[in-house]
Order: sequence, then structure tokens, then C-alpha cells
Amino acid sequence: MGHEIAQKCVYSRTIPMWHALVEPSTVDMSAQDIIVKKWNGGYTMRLEPVTMTLNGVPTLVNDSRGIVRSPFGEDKNDMVFAFVTEDYLPLQPLDVAKKFDECVKEPAETAAFLRDGREMFISWKMPDFEAAKENLKLYGIVRCGFDTMNGASLMTSIYRPVCHNTVTFAQNWANANTDKKKGKGNLFKGKATNHNLLRDLGYWMEHVQENAKVEALMVQSFFNKLAETPIVSDAQVKDIIFEAFPSDYDDSIDFPRQLSTKRSEAIQEKNESLEKIRDGIYSLFAGAGTAITPDLWGVMNATTEYFGHYQPSKRPIAESVMFGARQANTMQMVKVLSHYAG
Repeated sequence: MGHEIAQKCVYSRTIPMWHALVEPSTVDMSAQDIIVKKWNGGYTMRLEPVTMTLNGVPTLVNDSRGIVRSPFGEDKNDMVFAFVTEDYLPLQPLDVAKKFDECVKEPAETAAFLRDGREMFISWKMPDFEAAKENLKLYGIVRCGFDTMNGASLMTSIYRPVCHNTVTFAQNWANANTDKKKGKGNLFKGKATNHNLLRDLGYWMEHVQENAKVEALMVQSFFNKLAETPIVSDAQVKDIIFEAFPSDYDDSIDFPRQLSTKRSEAIQEKNESLEKIRDGIYSLFAGAGTAITPDLWGVMNATTEYFGHYQPSKRPIAESVMFGARQANTMQMVKVLSHYAG
């Protein structure tokens, strides 16, 4: 929610935010410049010894420490966030921003201080594969807590965070879609008792971004090959589409008599669905699609346009196109086209 944003310290590159607390930036900014120039340096974190009065004398409580946030913005007072032991090493917001700039090497997409400064996030737009017409985005998000509740974490998500609710949406999506091999979902989490936490967080940011760039280059090279390979006949298009989405063989004869009819009906229903997919993609390639070229790239565009705009969906299309059934169907076509492209 908008009221969870601390001292109106929130940033968005170019795109207006729903809560309209501040105007979006018209220029790209580093995470460090956002804190220094937009938020007047932000705030710092420190540990203070905890004492109690015993027999009228202030006495240190073993190794207990209070996590203290410095004054910032219109809040002129220190604020105690939690109590920890002396092993706790709080991160500094500006140090997180510097590490982000050093490792990601991209402008920040969004950033904010939340809950009186107990939490911050910085996001960036991951390399865009431009494989579909939906202009879907995947965001890398660094999320750091300063009150012992959240620690520091790195995730990717289809949700662009601009407030507490949206970063929660992003976290929920990451929780449900984590696959480290594919660089999505929850990728790293650590606590401030790890004195190498900032270093390790930086390693993971750099790793995720570099892998995404390499994959983007590989995808771009593949797409270039598609655009350079012409379609030679109408029959070839139909063959390619059928190869990607072939009809299932009716094996109901191999089932018990009591089950064969139901099996046959299920296969028939599935084949009808596959025929709709084939007809839909061919129709788009044959002239109904948007900017379809007479090459393998045109077949690819017809496929992504069909799954992105025409096939009915029971789940959010953004999720399905990026990582769900639509993505799996699109990858079936990618495998076939890779054979034709050589």
C-alpha cells in the first residue's frame, strides 16, 4: 500500500505509479543516485548497546544490541527496529545500492524504502528476449530488511514492485515459481549474521544478470536465423505446424472394453483442441496475423500471437505465456523451428 512507503521515498523509471506519491523519473538513474539525489542520502543503520538500571546503576545487558535507524526525511528521531546480539551486522541501504550498481550494471527500474525504513527494495528489468508480442517483462528484485524479519534476498518475478503490496505480489509469485536452473523465483536469501552477506548478495545479482544476458544473446541469434530462412511453400508451413502440434494416436483398442470408449473420446477431444491450435496458427501466418513475414520468424510470430491473444486461458495470461502451458506450447514450436533453421 502507498502508506507503507517511508517518507515518500519511492522511485519508478518512466512509468507512473498507481499511488502517484511522486512523479516517475524521466531519466535513467543508478540505485546510488536515487538514494543520494532523490532521497537526500536516505538513512543509516547502527547497533547500540542495551542497558537496564540495576540497583540504580545503568548496566550493560550482556551482548544485547538495539538495531537503530538514523533520522531521515521529516522524521527527526532515531528509531529502534529490533534487538539482537553483537554478531549481527546490519546492512546499510547505500551500500546495497552501490553493490546493485556494481553488479547489475543496469539502471534501477523501481526502488523504495518501506515501513519506516525497516525494509527496502530495488528492481531492474531483466534482459528482454522479445519472443512474444505481449511485451512481458521479468524483473530482478533485491529486497533487504533491517529489523531481523526478512534479511536480504534476491528474486525474479513478473510483478513490477512500486509499493509494499506489489513487492508482496512479487514475492508470492517467486515463492510459487522458483526454479534456480531457469533463473526464476527465489534465488538467494541470507541473514545479517553472515558478515559476507553483502558480498554474497552481489555475487548472486551478477550471476543472475550475466546468465540472463547470455541467454538473451543466444535467443537473439536464433531469431536472426529464423528471419533469414524463407518459407518455400504453403505445404511447408502446414508441415511445420503439424510437426510442432501433432495429433495423438488413438490407442483405445489396447484398453479394456470398459475403458476403451472413454479413452477414445478423450483422445478425440484432445485432437480437436490440437486441430484448433494448428488452424489458428496457420490462419495468422496466412494473413490474419500482425506483421507476419514469409519466413520461419513469421511462423514463430504467428505461434506467439496465437498463444498470447487467441487461446482461452484459465490462469493469468502473463504467467502462462512466460512460464506456464503457453510457454511450453511455444517451446514446442521453437524446437521444430530450430531443426528447420539449421
